[in-house]
Amino acid sequence: MEYKKTVSNPMLVGSIELMKADPSPEHKQMFIDEMMKGKFISPVIITPMPEEDENGKVKLTQENKVQFPMLTAPDGKNFFMAFTDMMEFKKWKKDGESQEDKPFFALTMDEFCAMTMRRDSVSMGAVINPFGANILVPREMMASLMAAKLAKMGIKPVPRPQETQGGQPGQSAQGAQKAEEK
Repeated sequence: MEYKKTVSNPMLVGSIELMKADPSPEHKQMFIDEMMKGKFISPVIITPMPEEDENGKVKLTQENKVQFPMLTAPDGKNFFMAFTDMMEFKKWKKDGESQEDKPFFALTMDEFCAMTMRRDSVSMGAVINPFGANILVPREMMASLMAAKLAKMGIKPVPRPQETQGGQPGQSAQGAQKAEEK
């Protein structure tokens, strides 16, 4: 997690376009591979806001509360926002105003997975470029990605009891463009 680190994911953006044009298993796998390599811009609310040092770095302490705004879909489900680059981040508007000057972290999909899979999380996943390509990465897909990663390391995950809902890579978040920040 890096504070205000801009990111660019041209290969991921290309794989999203390719998958949308032709959702073959090969293109879905290419998307997943690029997604797992990428970093994403995720808006953050930090209170109290720490001061930046001369290098633009911030040091968070126990006094700082960090919250990630989420989108709420029409069905009431909450999703983290994951932007592939600043151009996509600039599309996020709240009350008609751009949020591009707001603080953000650069996060990996592993970090989104970890936050989503926490027992106290209300997140049902993440939406990549919610005001553009609008690609849903549901909690169930995140659990599968984490399990596969653990299996490669020889670790067997302990299943978490939860409501089961299907989700395919590249499935759009229904109504995320009309969703409201929670």
